[in-house]
Amino acid sequence: MATVSNLSQIKQYDPLATAAKAGNDVTSTKDMTQNFLKMLTTQLRNQDPMNPTDTASMTTQLAQLNMVDSINQMKGTMTSLLSQIQSSDFMNYSSSVGKYAMAASKSLSFDGKTPMNLGAQLVNDVSSVLATISDDKGNVIAKEILGAHSTGMVNFSWDGTDSDGKPVAAGKYSIALSALSTEGGTFTPDSFVASMVAAIGKDSNKNPLLTLADGRAVAPSDIAQWIA
Repeated sequence: MATVSNLSQIKQYDPLATAAKAGNDVTSTKDMTQNFLKMLTTQLRNQDPMNPTDTASMTTQLAQLNMVDSINQMKGTMTSLLSQIQSSDFMNYSSSVGKYAMAASKSLSFDGKTPMNLGAQLVNDVSSVLATISDDKGNVIAKEILGAHSTGMVNFSWDGTDSDGKPVAAGKYSIALSALSTEGGTFTPDSFVASMVAAIGKDSNKNPLLTLADGRAVAPSDIAQWIA
């Protein structure tokens, strides 16, 4: 006949206490492990020798708790490491302020005097690329034929003049690209516009975010080229 010992030393489940503690510590794996150890040893001490309790399941649960505890510790370590990497990246990108970053865009913010560095991303070898500059009303201001190029980024610039070579006023303009592949097909390459980095900030996930002088906010991964 099995005997019953005093189990008062084992922590009892209290819903109110648990709810109050949840706001401060939602991962009490250490306490749970200690409780399971007490339960396991108490059960072994009081089991019927003629009908012993199977402890394999409890041992498995205990091992799982230890695994969860290790995962929680690893998660904390990885979170800390990620925070350090993000802080390091943020400090590194601060040196890019004042430099020109080339990122995808069709909009041009011309200041009336500074030539604009532009780019065309080609996915095929081409026999010709045509760049068309238009004003904010859609009127074509200038066109430039870039000629034949291989796959990759093609860099060129617009000096702020129209088709007659006359300077245009400062303002908003747009660029459109069209290309003729060496196989005879046509396609529209992605256009890139360079602008000076004005400030470095962070997005909602605390990742570096570069604010450009033309008003764009881009992630470092969106930058195709750096131009001195």
